[in-house]
Amino acid sequence: MTAPPRRWRALVLGVALAAGAACSGGSGHTVQAGRASGAPAPATTGPAKPPSPAPATTAPTKAPVASTTTTRPAPGGDPTAVLDGLRIAPEGARTGYSRALFPLWIDADHDGCDTREEVLIAESTTRAQVDPYGCKVVAGDWYSLYDGLTFSDPAELDIDHMVPLAEAWDSGASAWTTARRQAYANDLDHPQTLRAVSAASNRSKGDLDPAQWKPTNEAAWCEYANDWVTVKKAWDLTADPAEVDDLKVMLRTCTGAPAPAPAPAPATTTTTAPPPATGGSVSIAALDCQGEAVTVADGAGVPADLTGWSIHDRGPNFTYRFPAGFTLAPGASVTVRSGGAAGPGEQHWTNQNVWNNTGDTAYLVNAGGGVVSTRSC
Repeated sequence: MTAPPRRWRALVLGVALAAGAACSGGSGHTVQAGRASGAPAPATTGPAKPPSPAPATTAPTKAPVASTTTTRPAPGGDPTAVLDGLRIAPEGARTGYSRALFPLWIDADHDGCDTREEVLIAESTTRAQVDPYGCKVVAGDWYSLYDGLTFSDPAELDIDHMVPLAEAWDSGASAWTTARRQAYANDLDHPQTLRAVSAASNRSKGDLDPAQWKPTNEAAWCEYANDWVTVKKAWDLTADPAEVDDLKVMLRTCTGAPAPAPAPAPATTTTTAPPPATGGSVSIAALDCQGEAVTVADGAGVPADLTGWSIHDRGPNFTYRFPAGFTLAPGASVTVRSGGAAGPGEQHWTNQNVWNNTGDTAYLVNAGGGVVSTRSC
């Protein structure tokens, strides 16, 4: 994997707490979290917060390359259309698989933070607290998509491979080189591949596919299925017929209740039951790097449903996901604010500064993973 350009973020230094890079015991999983979905605070909560670390210095984080995926948005409102182009093939007996064949975690950009720490930093809904001596995340706030719980102790989280390593092996990775398997195991270029989730939900999932395991949080099924298909297409992995049947079940929930997202402020330009947006009608109208604001506009004559759409700063290091059901009225726009609190009618991204590098580029990505608009500082 090509090392992405380096980005430095101001972080709060903490007392050095142990936050080991836990890996799941399942034959196909690594400890990790939900790649990026913004998440409203759910009713249930996870473990108590650890003692607050004392303020201190800064720690480096990476800015990976822009996401490029092959999954397309569902035409004609059919959520199962994202399955078009997915290669269907039966899975044979699992032979020769070993987790050691997928080297992880690596520090691809040589900034001192390995893949696990990069995901934890990127997905914390508040500024992650990092021990700069070795780049270990010691505190933050995370939303676990699979079970709808929130956490502040990274020791309670695993970094999950959306498509487990063993499942990838069964679906085509057995023929890959070690270098390609390492790239997959540490994939920060596709935001759907790695996700920080509760250790309990990740270990429950193990190396199972959707025919064998689904998130207990049924509101997450739509996002989970879309991410699963996106990863399989991006890495040219096959799916077996039973897996596809259950993906259809999960995708059909996309027209129902959405999965929760981390506390976004409702936009004043939303409407109900709109038709899906199409690439070209929705674009980044403005990028104010000093003001930490991205404005997305609907230039079409029909409402634009931005469910599953996202904004990236050159990849998953900083990713904003529009809340499920978020809609722009014809000719309307919405501003997504980072670096502090959002104003009236704006959407809140993160309290961290996102657009703090000269030449930063914002990428607007549709529900199928395609980049539909870009704008640079």
